[in-house]
Amino acid sequence: MSFFDTSIVIAYFAAVLIVGIRFGKKNESMESYVVGGRQVPWLAVLGSLVATEISAATFLGTPGVGYSSNLGYLQMGIGSILARFAIAFIFLGAFYKLRVLSIYQYLAHRFGSTSHYTAASFFLASRVMASAVRLMIASTGLHVILGLPFGWTMIGFASLCLIYAGIGGIKAVIWTDCIQAIVFLSAGAIMIWVLNDAIGWSSILETGSETGRLEIFQWTAKGSFLTDPNWFFLAAVFGFINTLAMQGTDHDFTQRMLTCKNLNQARRGIIISGFITLPVAALFLLIGVGLFAYYQQFPDASLPTKLIEGIATIDSDKVFPHFIATALPSGLRGLLLCGVLAAAMSSLDSAMAALSSSIVVDLYQPLLPRKVSASQQVWAARIFMAIVATALVAIAWSLQNGGQFIWLAFKIAGVTYSGLLGVFLIGLLTKRGHDRFNLVAMISGSAITATLLLLSENGYINLAWQWPMLTGVTATFLIGIVPATSGRKDEV
Repeated sequence: MSFFDTSIVIAYFAAVLIVGIRFGKKNESMESYVVGGRQVPWLAVLGSLVATEISAATFLGTPGVGYSSNLGYLQMGIGSILARFAIAFIFLGAFYKLRVLSIYQYLAHRFGSTSHYTAASFFLASRVMASAVRLMIASTGLHVILGLPFGWTMIGFASLCLIYAGIGGIKAVIWTDCIQAIVFLSAGAIMIWVLNDAIGWSSILETGSETGRLEIFQWTAKGSFLTDPNWFFLAAVFGFINTLAMQGTDHDFTQRMLTCKNLNQARRGIIISGFITLPVAALFLLIGVGLFAYYQQFPDASLPTKLIEGIATIDSDKVFPHFIATALPSGLRGLLLCGVLAAAMSSLDSAMAALSSSIVVDLYQPLLPRKVSASQQVWAARIFMAIVATALVAIAWSLQNGGQFIWLAFKIAGVTYSGLLGVFLIGLLTKRGHDRFNLVAMISGSAITATLLLLSENGYINLAWQWPMLTGVTATFLIGIVPATSGRKDEV
């Protein structure tokens, strides 16, 4: 990497650290550390939501989908936008009414401690796995671009995020996410300009059209509706359910919504974010199509490959970082590299903050004596954040050969999302459900998802990858509403 590229990256790191550490001086309580004293401007929350959702899985994984397939991924965006309205007017209303620090405290009020602790434990398992996937994706990208050792790249990522997120808490995460959102969106726009300059968008669109890579909607299932993951109805329904789970029951996302000054601002942020992330996803899919067209005109024998059933095939997930490393001039390479860094850090820092705060608020704080000071609780959160960072690095290392990036992230998160979303839907939509029986429902739903996923991945059944999670959520809900008595503690 040239001196110019290195200077750009160092300047980016410096800006992120300065902004992050800037907020560390004002964290005097857990409410300030965890939800920013509920005084964060909604536009900053919006920027943070976009940055976290457009993670390394999107920045590097989505171009891989555009390169190898088509634009059908956007079908999920329709369901995703609709889900945000449901989150805004059903989920957030309940959370704000109780003024919770963790959304799993809602389940304690609605059902009791068993549901509370089980959901928090599910979140911890889910977020650690999903964030480890994102860390793996980003580290793979830098490994390809810079040739850095995979393990040391992960450790560097985690350490940098730990510094500013540990010091500044959620406020540091939100404001640095805003910087990161600007950086990786700028990187995406620069990439579009580079591809247009290299081969022209008329050529890209012609190649994309001829090869079917510009197709978005698939209105009928090819074969069985159980086996075709690209069928519009299945993709849209999964987009709705997955977004409900991700944005409504995953504390990594909802934590920043709780930092707004009032409910209306939080609703505004979550709804508008959907209308931003969909075109951003389209942008990165088109980058993938553009890369395919580019390498059709300028074949490159050194493109990364992987073995599929013993046959060497282009590794579409690594084409974008390979292009950054080999085809971009000095300066632009540094800017695109900052885009990779920003996409990775915007999801990793928020995961660390959400995981550590949930551990303290949901699991550790109830065990503490009343005399423990607020500053001691904040330091406990920082210690747990360091433990979380270590776990993320270890798991990411084990997942480095786990399949195509974007789909791997969805599959892993779906196992625990099944139980989480199911029990929240019981609480928010019905007057049924029982505290201890929720434990049975959540474990059963997630077990069904995991079983179907394993059977499908190992070829024992032929099932589209969306069905395991959809089946698990349904099972959790149906099992959970069996008890005739609600076991409610408070009306919300």
